Amino acid sequence: MRKMFFIGLLLISVNLCFSWEVKLIKTISIDEQALFVAGFFVVMEDGNLLFPDIRDKNNQIKVFNEEGKLIKAWGKMGPGPDEFGGLGFLDYQSPYLAVADAGKHRIHVFENIKNDEFIKISDFLTWEINDHIKIYKKNVLINGYIVSPKGEGHVLFMRDFGGKKTKYILPREKRFGAMSAREYERTKEAVSGISSIAFIDIYEDTAFYVSDVRLGIAKINLRSKTIDFIGKEPKNFRALAMNKKTREMLLNPQDGVDIIGDILTKHSFVSGIFADKDFVGVLYVNREKNIDGVLYFAPHIQIYDHSGNLLHEQPLPQFYSEERFTPLYYQKDKRRLYLCSIIHGLDATKYVIYQFSIDP
Repeated sequence: MRKMFFIGLLLISVNLCFSWEVKLIKTISIDEQALFVAGFFVVMEDGNLLFPDIRDKNNQIKVFNEEGKLIKAWGKMGPGPDEFGGLGFLDYQSPYLAVADAGKHRIHVFENIKNDEFIKISDFLTWEINDHIKIYKKNVLINGYIVSPKGEGHVLFMRDFGGKKTKYILPREKRFGAMSAREYERTKEAVSGISSIAFIDIYEDTAFYVSDVRLGIAKINLRSKTIDFIGKEPKNFRALAMNKKTREMLLNPQDGVDIIGDILTKHSFVSGIFADKDFVGVLYVNREKNIDGVLYFAPHIQIYDHSGNLLHEQPLPQFYSEERFTPLYYQKDKRRLYLCSIIHGLDATKYVIYQFSIDP
């Protein structure tokens, strides 16, 4: 019996240390003359990349091929029903594309008919949205703040494609992976002054939610509405925590810029999440990549099983970006993880897509 126990421990150790690999496959440089400002993207079945360009004069949706060349664009800025007011967060789950329109406080839903030809099938009002979205069975899971009819605040809710039915998913006090309102308030005070966002992904009927300032992952059963928490902050994750003096300095125009830079360098930030049938992966960044005296954000990855056991963790040294938020998209059927590096130049912003394989 004792021998079997040690064999079991050995097998667990081998699985943790050697079985998983996140491997860089290729990079794709996006044509700088075709994409002006975009913070989000998705990947189609054929490998083409779709971005909403918020600085294009027409506020267009743009499709690039696997070489980074623009092959298609559509959309127009304006007040009309088929025009846009300011595109941003988006998600693609074949055949549906959902795109948030901040200018019109709406989400547009399109269907991919064939060969990346999209037709609009609906749009609905979402005044409450302020963050990422994810498609779930002809519904859209939405990050934002909303109050239920019972007067309870939620930071994650769901609305059907027709915009007629709303379901309340994650209570506000659980935003940072906290199990109590008191713990939520303590964390909220410690991170106030730095704008924070949250990330979500879904596998079947399970949603995974994590804020950028704490590595506590909420695991939510969308059928039963039960909520569990997984995730463990590693030694190199430096959780954001500010005192009153630092928060006051942030509000001072003379000190704010320097203080923000110092905070970003000294602390870690969660930068994305992705889920599959047998794991959930979380990405966090540290501002630690030094290139010619300039610091960039470098990502680290953790992989857990759905029960919360840590399976693998590693840095991704090939990737770096000027932004602490790393746009990502995960193709579940191919186990491909796409990360977008953003480097701001004097004349243009450079976007490079890094494609990784997730191999258990």
